[in-house]
Amino acid sequence: MCLILESPAGLAVDWVTSKLYWTDAGTNRIEVSTLDGSMRGLLVWEGLDKPRDIVVDPMGKCDFM
Repeated sequence: MCLILESPAGLAVDWVTSKLYWTDAGTNRIEVSTLDGSMRGLLVWEGLDKPRDIVVDPMGKCDFM
């Protein structure tokens, strides 16, 4: 996995599960990690064209990209 962010844009915090979500328009990815930056992973890496924003709704259990 590429650990470098090229063009981070959107950022969202899920305070219920203590996770951080972000979009990177440079790599066309949506990623997630724990709030301390550990446990980093890719959520979406195909079919995106310069993702800019992300919203999480932890109480409604929905993610919006």
